[in-house]
Parts: sequence; C-alpha cells; structure tokens
Amino acid sequence: MKVKSVKMGLLGCAFLFFLYSCEVEQIEPAKPVENENVIDSAETEKETIDSSRVEKKDENIEVIGTGSGKLVIKDVENKNFSIKPGVYGDILIENTKNTSIKGDKNVKIVGSTINISNVDNIEIAGITIENGTKGIYISKSANDLTLKDINLKNISTYGIRFDVNKKFDNSPQSYSKNIQLINIKAENVRVLFESTGGIETDGFYGLIKGFKLTGSTIVNSPNLESAVYLNLGEDFEVSNNVVNNVNTNNNNHNGIFHVKGNGKIFNNKITNHQGNAVRSWLFSITKPNSLVEIYNNIVYNSRRYSAFEVQVTPDIKGKVGFKPANAKIYNNTVGKMNTGQPKYYEGRIIDIYQTFGSVEVYNNLYFDMRDNIVSLNQSNPNDTKVKETNNRYFKNANEAVTDLTAFISKIPGIGAKL
Repeated sequence: MKVKSVKMGLLGCAFLFFLYSCEVEQIEPAKPVENENVIDSAETEKETIDSSRVEKKDENIEVIGTGSGKLVIKDVENKNFSIKPGVYGDILIENTKNTSIKGDKNVKIVGSTINISNVDNIEIAGITIENGTKGIYISKSANDLTLKDINLKNISTYGIRFDVNKKFDNSPQSYSKNIQLINIKAENVRVLFESTGGIETDGFYGLIKGFKLTGSTIVNSPNLESAVYLNLGEDFEVSNNVVNNVNTNNNNHNGIFHVKGNGKIFNNKITNHQGNAVRSWLFSITKPNSLVEIYNNIVYNSRRYSAFEVQVTPDIKGKVGFKPANAKIYNNTVGKMNTGQPKYYEGRIIDIYQTFGSVEVYNNLYFDMRDNIVSLNQSNPNDTKVKETNNRYFKNANEAVTDLTAFISKIPGIGAKL
C-alpha cells in the first residue's frame, strides 16, 4: 500500500506540473497589432540575468524590439542593444547613459521620428529614417552623443535638430559636449543638422563644445538651405564630407556649412550648389583670440555667392559677450563661382566683412572665374586686418587641376589635396 501511495503521489505531482505549464502558457498576453516595446532599467536587469552566460568579450549584446511598432528605451545604463530588423514607428530614448543602440542598417523609421532626451555617452547607429517631416529630435540634455551610419531621405523639415538651449555659465551643466555625426547619408533633406541658441544680450545659449560632422554625404537636395546650421560652437569640426547637387530651388543667401563660433572646416568637397560653401560668423567664447580655419576644401560650380564668407554681423558685435576671433583660409581649390544671372557681384574665393580680428588668405588655387581677384573685401582695414598671399589663379581649369572630378592640383603646395 505504501508503494502504491508513493506512485499515486508522483503521478499527481506530474499532473499538477503539466497543468501549471499549460496555465502559464495560456496567460501569456497576446502581442498587440501596434507594439510598444518599452526597455527600462528593470527589464534590462532581468535580461542581463538571462544572458549571463554570454562571454564578456561579446559585451552582453541584447536584442530589443519586435520589428514594428514603437520602441521606448528609458532609465537605462551600461547596455549594448541590437534592434531587431524591421520598420518602426517612433523611437524614444530617454534618461540613458553609457549605452550603444545599433540597428545594423536593417532598421527603418518611416514617416516618424527618433526622440532623444537626457542622454550621456550613447551611440546610435545603423538606422534609416525616411519619408517624413522630422528625423531626430534631441532635447533637455545630451553629452558624448554619437550618431553613426544614419541614413536620412526625403525629410522636409530637419534631419537632426539639437534643441538644448541652456544659458552658459562656465559650469559643465551649462553646455553640451562631443556631439558627433559620423557617416551620415542625407538625400532630399532641408537641413541635415541644426541647433538652437547663439550669443544673446545676456550671454551665450545652447553652446556645443566639440561638435563634429565627418565622413558624411549630402546630395540631391533641391531645398537644402544649410547642411549644418550650428548656432553656437566652440572647437567644432566639419571634415571629410561630400555635398553635391543641392539648393537648385533655393535662392536665399545661405551657407552649406553655416557655423557660429570657432573651429575647423577641412577636407570637404562641395560641388554643383547654391550658397557659400562655408559661412563663418566667428567669435571667441571661452578662449580669447580663438581661430577659425578653413582649409583643404574643394568648392566648384556655385550658382550664387563666393566659396567662403567670414564676418561678424552688427547684431553679434553689439552683444556684451562678444570677443573677436581670427581666421585662416588656405590650401583650398575653388572654381566657377557665382554663375547665376543676374549677377550682383563676382564670385571670389572669399567674402570678407568686418571680423574685428585678422584674416589670412593664402596658398589657395582658383580658376574659371571672371577675374583673378581673391576676395570681395568689404571690411574696414582699421578693424579687420586682411592678408592675402600666394594665391594662384588660372583662367582655364585644365591649367589648374587634372580634371573636374578629383580636382588634383597641378601646382605644388597650392590648393587642396584630398
């Protein structure tokens, strides 16, 4: 009898275990048609436990998302996420730090936006955003933010808007730092990147220290206006970018790279466009006598305006916090400027307005212009010291460069070398 009771007991436990398993399976919620995938600290902590057997060298990569719907990542740190391939609605990234979020180029957002706020040391990579009005919106606070391998296509308002407009008081909390855009591909966009802020009556607002756009392409954008409109930057870098066939519908006085503050713009190729390749409204912020350097760029075939512009507008000059900066424009290759009609003035290497500092223009190669004048210099020599040396002009392009694709200079030490 005792053996029989034990057998019956074991059979009963097995039956109860079977019922429990069936019950758990039955109460699992059905997936909604419109998924909202929320990744927060509690969930990611659980996922870390589930993936505890992943080796350290694999960085505990966790797959998130369902391939559709809305994805929310908030209150997260020290994570490495891979987004499941698919087409998503909005992606929200909030209160997140020390985290990478990668789409591996198989994630799309169609007609919607990535919203980012309160982030520190995060990388977002491998995502395509297309057929919408807005691409990526950044607000509240952002530092050490990298956007990499992002594709933007058919975006009518902005590709990336940086809306962190704190008043600068020299504390680390009063500015943003290290905002990097790497290998961004933009087509048919109105602007790739724009930021809020500037120099106001009571000080600086929206300062970004260490903004960078590098290795990116902006093409086939008839209403581009500006690829970059940086309202306040210190030590910015715009480098190794390609811009082609933009602003065919636009006639306002724009700059492809319109930057305010100080930094470097180099190794860029801008062709078949309207507007200055660079509009630099230059001034110092925390470093007296800061420098703007524009060098090793190729600029060819503009419908309007000269290759570069440097100036301090009367509005900027009138602000209490204004401190001048200096400029150097050198080793650029420039050809066929300001071809549009009617012609208000001739296209030059550079338009120089009042800067209240020094402007040096040297070792530039230019060709196929109306004449050999280096600059449209409208500055007052008592306020702006201009020096132009060793700039070489050729009437015919084939005397200056090998071809109109690579633009390799035929003159040693003169012009750009990309």
